[in-house]
Amino acid sequence: MSTLNQFLSDLWKNGQVQVAHELKAFSEEELNEAQLILQKGYEEDKIHFPGTSPTFAAEPALWAAQYLYRAIQFILLRHLDEKNLQEHLLPWSAPINAEAVYAADLSLRHLPTLFSFAKGLSPSDPLLLELKKTASTWPFSGLGIAEADPTAEAMLLSHPTLTIAYTDRIIAKRLKTKAQQPHIRPWIAAALGDHAHTLWPNWDA
Repeated sequence: MSTLNQFLSDLWKNGQVQVAHELKAFSEEELNEAQLILQKGYEEDKIHFPGTSPTFAAEPALWAAQYLYRAIQFILLRHLDEKNLQEHLLPWSAPINAEAVYAADLSLRHLPTLFSFAKGLSPSDPLLLELKKTASTWPFSGLGIAEADPTAEAMLLSHPTLTIAYTDRIIAKRLKTKAQQPHIRPWIAAALGDHAHTLWPNWDA
Protein backbone atom coordinates (compact mmCIF):
# COMPACT_ATOMS: atom_id res chain seq x y z
CA MET A 1 0.00 0.00 0.00
CA SER A 2 1.30 3.46 -0.90
CA THR A 3 1.75 5.64 2.17
CA LEU A 4 1.49 9.44 2.18
CA ASN A 5 5.21 9.85 2.89
CA GLN A 6 6.18 7.49 0.07
CA PHE A 7 3.79 9.38 -2.19
CA LEU A 8 5.50 12.67 -1.34
CA SER A 9 8.99 11.25 -1.75
CA ASP A 10 8.11 9.92 -5.20
CA LEU A 11 6.33 13.15 -6.13
CA TRP A 12 9.37 15.18 -5.19
CA LYS A 13 11.88 12.88 -6.91
CA ASN A 14 10.26 12.03 -10.23
CA GLY A 15 6.56 12.93 -10.22
CA GLN A 16 5.53 9.27 -10.61
CA VAL A 17 3.29 8.31 -7.72
CA GLN A 18 1.05 5.55 -6.49
CA VAL A 19 -1.93 5.73 -4.16
CA ALA A 20 -3.76 3.12 -2.12
CA HIS A 21 -6.76 1.37 -3.65
CA GLU A 22 -8.93 2.19 -0.66
CA LEU A 23 -9.73 5.22 1.46
CA LYS A 24 -7.94 4.88 4.76
CA ALA A 25 -7.06 7.44 7.41
CA PHE A 26 -3.42 8.47 7.60
CA SER A 27 -1.71 7.50 10.85
CA GLU A 28 -0.16 10.10 13.15
CA GLU A 29 3.27 8.64 12.47
CA GLU A 30 2.66 8.87 8.74
CA LEU A 31 1.59 12.51 9.01
CA ASN A 32 4.61 13.40 11.15
CA GLU A 33 6.98 11.88 8.62
CA ALA A 34 5.14 13.57 5.75
CA GLN A 35 5.59 16.92 7.48
CA LEU A 36 9.34 16.38 7.65
CA ILE A 37 9.42 15.54 3.93
CA LEU A 38 7.43 18.67 3.14
CA GLN A 39 9.72 20.86 5.22
CA LYS A 40 12.75 19.42 3.45
CA GLY A 41 11.02 20.04 0.13
CA TYR A 42 10.36 23.63 1.17
CA GLU A 43 14.05 24.18 2.02
CA GLU A 44 15.05 22.88 -1.42
CA ASP A 45 12.35 24.81 -3.26
CA LYS A 46 12.90 28.21 -1.66
CA ILE A 47 16.42 28.34 -3.12
CA HIS A 48 14.81 28.89 -6.53
CA PHE A 49 12.17 31.35 -5.31
CA PRO A 50 12.51 34.90 -6.70
CA GLY A 51 13.45 36.74 -3.53
CA THR A 52 12.62 35.95 0.07
CA SER A 53 10.03 33.20 0.26
CA PRO A 54 7.21 33.12 2.81
CA THR A 55 8.15 31.07 5.88
CA PHE A 56 7.18 27.41 6.04
CA ALA A 57 3.68 26.70 7.36
CA ALA A 58 3.28 23.06 8.32
CA GLU A 59 -0.52 22.81 8.55
CA PRO A 60 -1.42 24.04 5.04
CA ALA A 61 1.52 22.08 3.59
CA LEU A 62 0.23 18.89 5.18
CA TRP A 63 -3.38 19.63 4.22
CA ALA A 64 -2.42 20.16 0.56
CA ALA A 65 -0.40 16.93 0.45
CA GLN A 66 -3.38 14.96 1.72
CA TYR A 67 -5.71 16.79 -0.66
CA LEU A 68 -3.56 15.90 -3.66
CA TYR A 69 -3.30 12.27 -2.56
CA ARG A 70 -7.07 11.99 -2.11
CA ALA A 71 -7.81 13.76 -5.39
CA ILE A 72 -5.70 11.23 -7.28
CA GLN A 73 -7.55 8.44 -5.50
CA PHE A 74 -10.89 9.88 -6.63
CA ILE A 75 -9.69 10.11 -10.23
CA LEU A 76 -8.55 6.49 -10.25
CA LEU A 77 -11.14 4.84 -8.01
CA ARG A 78 -14.31 5.65 -9.89
CA HIS A 79 -16.52 3.51 -7.67
CA LEU A 80 -16.23 6.16 -4.96
CA ASP A 81 -19.29 8.40 -4.81
CA GLU A 82 -20.00 12.04 -4.01
CA LYS A 83 -20.56 11.24 -0.34
CA ASN A 84 -17.03 9.80 -0.16
CA LEU A 85 -15.76 12.93 -1.89
CA GLN A 86 -17.40 15.24 0.64
CA GLU A 87 -16.03 13.21 3.54
CA HIS A 88 -12.45 12.79 2.36
CA LEU A 89 -11.55 15.60 -0.06
CA LEU A 90 -11.74 18.39 2.46
CA PRO A 91 -11.10 22.07 1.66
CA TRP A 92 -8.76 24.24 3.72
CA SER A 93 -10.84 25.67 6.55
CA ALA A 94 -8.60 28.45 7.92
CA PRO A 95 -7.75 31.91 6.53
CA ILE A 96 -5.28 31.88 3.64
CA ASN A 97 -2.16 34.02 3.90
CA ALA A 98 1.12 34.17 1.98
CA GLU A 99 2.69 31.43 4.09
CA ALA A 100 -0.25 29.12 3.44
CA VAL A 101 -0.13 29.84 -0.31
CA TYR A 102 3.52 28.89 -0.64
CA ALA A 103 3.37 25.90 1.71
CA ALA A 104 0.29 24.45 0.01
CA ASP A 105 1.89 25.01 -3.39
CA LEU A 106 4.52 22.38 -2.63
CA SER A 107 1.75 19.90 -3.48
CA LEU A 108 -0.96 21.96 -5.19
CA ARG A 109 1.40 23.03 -8.00
CA HIS A 110 0.52 19.63 -9.45
CA LEU A 111 -3.16 20.61 -9.76
CA PRO A 112 -2.90 21.53 -13.48
CA THR A 113 -1.46 18.10 -14.30
CA LEU A 114 -4.10 16.43 -12.17
CA PHE A 115 -6.82 18.48 -13.85
CA SER A 116 -5.57 17.34 -17.26
CA PHE A 117 -5.98 13.72 -16.15
CA ALA A 118 -9.49 14.48 -14.93
CA LYS A 119 -10.64 16.15 -18.16
CA GLY A 120 -12.05 12.86 -19.38
CA LEU A 121 -14.71 13.08 -16.69
CA SER A 122 -18.11 14.61 -17.28
CA PRO A 123 -18.09 18.44 -16.95
CA SER A 124 -20.62 18.05 -14.15
CA ASP A 125 -18.62 15.41 -12.31
CA PRO A 126 -18.32 16.46 -8.62
CA LEU A 127 -14.56 15.84 -8.63
CA LEU A 128 -13.98 18.12 -11.61
CA LEU A 129 -16.10 20.84 -10.01
CA GLU A 130 -14.18 20.45 -6.76
CA LEU A 131 -10.81 20.77 -8.52
CA LYS A 132 -11.95 23.94 -10.28
CA LYS A 133 -13.10 25.41 -6.97
CA THR A 134 -9.76 24.60 -5.37
CA ALA A 135 -7.87 26.10 -8.31
CA SER A 136 -9.89 29.30 -7.97
CA THR A 137 -9.27 29.50 -4.23
CA TRP A 138 -5.53 28.81 -4.67
CA PRO A 139 -4.70 30.74 -7.88
CA PHE A 140 -0.93 30.60 -7.35
CA SER A 141 -1.13 26.82 -7.81
CA GLY A 142 -4.27 26.45 -9.94
CA LEU A 143 -3.32 29.01 -12.58
CA GLY A 144 -4.96 28.26 -15.92
CA ILE A 145 -7.63 25.91 -14.56
CA ALA A 146 -10.26 28.39 -13.40
CA GLU A 147 -10.54 32.13 -12.97
CA ALA A 148 -8.97 33.22 -9.72
CA ASP A 149 -11.16 34.18 -6.79
CA PRO A 150 -10.69 37.98 -6.57
CA THR A 151 -10.05 37.98 -2.82
CA ALA A 152 -7.54 35.14 -3.06
CA GLU A 153 -5.72 36.83 -5.93
CA ALA A 154 -5.67 40.20 -4.17
CA MET A 155 -4.03 38.62 -1.14
CA LEU A 156 -1.49 36.93 -3.40
CA LEU A 157 -0.67 40.19 -5.18
CA SER A 158 -0.17 41.95 -1.85
CA HIS A 159 2.98 39.89 -1.25
CA PRO A 160 5.91 41.23 -3.33
CA THR A 161 7.82 38.02 -4.04
CA LEU A 162 4.71 35.86 -4.50
CA THR A 163 3.59 38.44 -7.07
CA ILE A 164 6.87 38.05 -8.97
CA ALA A 165 6.57 34.25 -8.91
CA TYR A 166 2.91 34.44 -9.98
CA THR A 167 3.82 36.74 -12.86
CA ASP A 168 6.57 34.35 -13.93
CA ARG A 169 4.06 31.48 -14.02
CA ILE A 170 1.63 33.47 -16.15
CA ILE A 171 4.43 34.18 -18.62
CA ALA A 172 5.69 30.59 -18.59
CA LYS A 173 2.18 29.27 -19.30
CA ARG A 174 1.56 31.97 -21.95
CA LEU A 175 -1.81 32.83 -20.42
CA LYS A 176 -2.53 35.79 -22.66
CA THR A 177 -6.04 36.51 -21.39
CA LYS A 178 -4.82 36.52 -17.80
CA ALA A 179 -1.80 38.67 -18.72
CA GLN A 180 -4.05 41.31 -20.25
CA GLN A 181 -6.27 41.73 -17.20
CA PRO A 182 -5.88 45.34 -15.96
CA HIS A 183 -4.58 44.42 -12.52
CA ILE A 184 -2.09 41.88 -13.95
CA ARG A 185 -0.92 43.71 -17.07
CA PRO A 186 1.54 46.10 -15.32
CA TRP A 187 3.30 43.18 -13.64
CA ILE A 188 3.70 41.34 -16.94
CA ALA A 189 5.00 44.46 -18.66
CA ALA A 190 7.52 45.06 -15.88
CA ALA A 191 8.71 41.45 -15.91
CA LEU A 192 9.18 41.36 -19.67
CA GLY A 193 10.70 44.85 -19.83
CA ASP A 194 12.51 45.83 -23.01
CA HIS A 195 12.66 42.18 -24.09
CA ALA A 196 8.88 41.74 -24.29
CA HIS A 197 8.70 41.14 -28.03
CA THR A 198 11.51 38.59 -27.82
CA LEU A 199 10.33 36.73 -24.72
CA TRP A 200 6.59 36.83 -25.51
CA PRO A 201 5.75 38.37 -28.89
CA ASN A 202 2.36 40.11 -29.10
CA TRP A 203 1.42 39.29 -25.53
CA ASP A 204 -0.40 42.61 -25.28
CA ALA A 205 -2.03 42.56 -28.72
